[in-house]
Amino acid sequence: MNQNIIKRVAITVTIVFLVFSFALITSLLLSESRDPGSTNMDRDGQEIGGIYLRYQNQVYASVPSNGNYLIREADANSFRLLDDNYRNQHFGIDKNHAYCGNLIVKDFNPSTAKAIGNDYFTDGRQTCYCASMSVSNKALSIVSEVSQRMQYGFGIGDKPQTYIYPFFKLEASATPYRTILKTEVAINGTLSYYEGKILPQANPERLRQIPKLYNDGDTRESERYLADGQHVYYENTILPLKDHPGLYAIVIDAQNQENYLIDPKQGMVYVNDIAFEKQYSPYRVLSLNGGHINHALFLSKEGIFYFDTEKKEVVRIDDNPFNTGKFTEIAPLIFSDGQQILYAQAEESWGNNKSPGLKSRSTKIYRLDEPGTGTWEKIGMVSNISGSVWKKGNTYYYFDRLGNTQLIGQTIYRITDQATVDQLLSPEIRTDDIRKLVRTDHMANVKSTELISAKTSYSSAYGWVIWIPIFLFIGVQLILWILRKLGVNPKPFSIKNQRLKVNGLWASSYALSDIDTVVFSIKPSIRQSGYSGRFQIQTKAGKRSRKYLFATQIRLSADTKQELELYIADLQNMLRQYRVNSTIHND
Repeated sequence: MNQNIIKRVAITVTIVFLVFSFALITSLLLSESRDPGSTNMDRDGQEIGGIYLRYQNQVYASVPSNGNYLIREADANSFRLLDDNYRNQHFGIDKNHAYCGNLIVKDFNPSTAKAIGNDYFTDGRQTCYCASMSVSNKALSIVSEVSQRMQYGFGIGDKPQTYIYPFFKLEASATPYRTILKTEVAINGTLSYYEGKILPQANPERLRQIPKLYNDGDTRESERYLADGQHVYYENTILPLKDHPGLYAIVIDAQNQENYLIDPKQGMVYVNDIAFEKQYSPYRVLSLNGGHINHALFLSKEGIFYFDTEKKEVVRIDDNPFNTGKFTEIAPLIFSDGQQILYAQAEESWGNNKSPGLKSRSTKIYRLDEPGTGTWEKIGMVSNISGSVWKKGNTYYYFDRLGNTQLIGQTIYRITDQATVDQLLSPEIRTDDIRKLVRTDHMANVKSTELISAKTSYSSAYGWVIWIPIFLFIGVQLILWILRKLGVNPKPFSIKNQRLKVNGLWASSYALSDIDTVVFSIKPSIRQSGYSGRFQIQTKAGKRSRKYLFATQIRLSADTKQELELYIADLQNMLRQYRVNSTIHND
């Protein structure tokens, strides 16, 4: 291929890359500056109620996880919440429209709108579901988000809707919809909806919430598992079993990621809408306590089973050490058959500097191998909820129930002295005291043998994300180098038509006749070694501008003090030509 063609292609690719990088970085910076400052909105805005705020005669909705959205179509004077119910703080109306979050509910009459409960709303003619909790907008791809954010930054598009309040319209019905149960269900006598989507084949008159069991024995109603006497549902999905009164859901304490349904009649378990394999049933849950596990474990004669949240499948471990005896849970996640102790413990594996991030989470079953003879004796509870002290022979142990979230890494500790036993059994013991006892080796790790491990590995497919800032850094450096070669180096301010204009995102201008003094200063740079310049305009009326930052060159590194002193001298010389006073304030 001709060398000139190769050179032209290379130059074209480089230019395109630089232009795109510059456009991307500029648009992202501009997109941040386009949002009204939260401080200004809090100070100068007027609360309408719920997520809504009136600011500069416009209405904004604060969508959790993504900040404020301008509702362009909203009438600021008539805008209000539909009602004062705390669950409806995300549903607004004005004289023209109804709004789910920051989005218009089309063809919905605001004058007749009302809430009917469970996040459902009606205007008497149509009914809709508008969830009270925002969620990530899965319909918005990364490419679309970047594209929309660039358009928003350049002022030719709206802010990307990265988080939304889920919204659905219900089928038109001559019979009014009404809400039932203590979850997001609405019916009209024929059709049943859950979270705004149809419950297939459901009998609306017999719908019920399946009970769910907690580790303290408390029973409540499940928000996810429903039944109608015939069918069983996980959210809107029919499960492959028939309803019966013995069904119940379980809640693994401190493990809220997944939902589990137990069918004791068939010995089956369902995680969300996924059934465990029938051939290995019956199953039973190891424990409802979750302080020291990363997985809910289910036992079968054929092994131990757990749900891998990354693979979205139930995984089987062939070996089941609990098959060797009749084990009883004597303390949370600690089991005894009268001869040996097995216990569960959570672990995490993290990467290094070259490959950072969480690599895996594991739940392991250990056998306690501490020396000593005698039977286990419970001595007492630690602050009623933190754990318990046990004794075997002459050795004391602490059985923890606080868990990893409370920074207690081990399920069992050996207590090294009598004073620690007394402190643990004291009614004044605090969680911080227990952590300190662990850190200072008053409670030591025990000897044990790992028997099985349930493990979820996390993909490194997003490792390429690490290279994004590197490429952006290189791209920015190239752009800055080109700008310097072209002689592009904007001053922090310019003077034209007898006005001083501040150059930057917070651009403002001042009549030269109103300026008393321009005050320069040099400060150590906060985020890197070197210095940065600042200037402030003092007017003859006694007012002061904000302090504007500036540098001597377009580059990423900070200036030296000498460079700034020479640069400020040039700026002062320019000001003198226009008879504007200036000074350097060393503070």
